[in-house]
Amino acid sequence: MKKLVLSILFLFGFVTNSYATGAVGFTISMADVESTVKDDIDNNGSTDTTKNLSNDITFASVFFEKAINDNISVGLDFIPFEAEFESRTTSQSSLKGKTDGAASSGTNKGTVDVSKHLTFYVQPQKEVMDGVKVFGTLGLVTADVESQAKSVSSGNKNFDQTLDGTKLGLGVKKDTGAGFIKLEYSQTDYDDISATTSNDTKVTADIDTNILALSVGKSF
Repeated sequence: MKKLVLSILFLFGFVTNSYATGAVGFTISMADVESTVKDDIDNNGSTDTTKNLSNDITFASVFFEKAINDNISVGLDFIPFEAEFESRTTSQSSLKGKTDGAASSGTNKGTVDVSKHLTFYVQPQKEVMDGVKVFGTLGLVTADVESQAKSVSSGNKNFDQTLDGTKLGLGVKKDTGAGFIKLEYSQTDYDDISATTSNDTKVTADIDTNILALSVGKSF
């Protein structure tokens, strides 16, 4: 997806429509991060444990937009900080000792920290009254992920991965004269990420976010 995003940004940078106007601003977001985490203790294709998690986080981002015409804008949103999207623990008995009598038990642990979170989006919009518009958001998301996993009878293991996803949103935009404000509700569906620990336990996480965001911007 990074190649796709870079290609779109290349085209985005060469918008020549004489109408095009730019805007910059910042966003404060409150997110409910929902995760479904599955453990495959023996990495044999079966699921030994499943746990659903919910984590509330607040984060800030900056954005740059271009209005192509009265009805559509394109933009780029960047979270400059690292955020912990998922952290969990679960007790588990190792299945590897069933035949040799050496079964062990303990706690599986995992964290997922996200950085360099980048969203390219398109926002079709329609004015519903003077200075007020409703808009939709369709976005492509990519981020760097550092995850750490520790399973029964294994040590910590770190993984560096890429997290991709798609964003859908709906919001209201109000021009203030000095700039604009936006209120938006959105959902981001990330692709699954997985990691295998040193004792061959495969951990898979399906992460989704529900976000309420307030943005303030200035056109130029």
